[in-house]
Amino acid sequence: MTEFTQVATIPKTARRCKAEGIGLTENQLRTLCARGELKHTQMGKKALIYWPNLLELLKSGTQQAKLPEIGKVRRVEA
Repeated sequence: MTEFTQVATIPKTARRCKAEGIGLTENQLRTLCARGELKHTQMGKKALIYWPNLLELLKSGTQQAKLPEIGKVRRVEA
């Protein structure tokens, strides 16, 4: 059994996700960090992710941008 730390880089966090059956890849973690959806600390070029922050994000979900309705008349407010 591999020991994991609470704070880890993106590749190590992705390995922990795989070991614990969470379907997040390195690329997805990088995207979440870049969008600001996943709380992380930047140390030089490396992003450090606190494991409980990732679990909190998975539990609560991300904010979905409301897309405009296509093909319907909508009110234009001035």
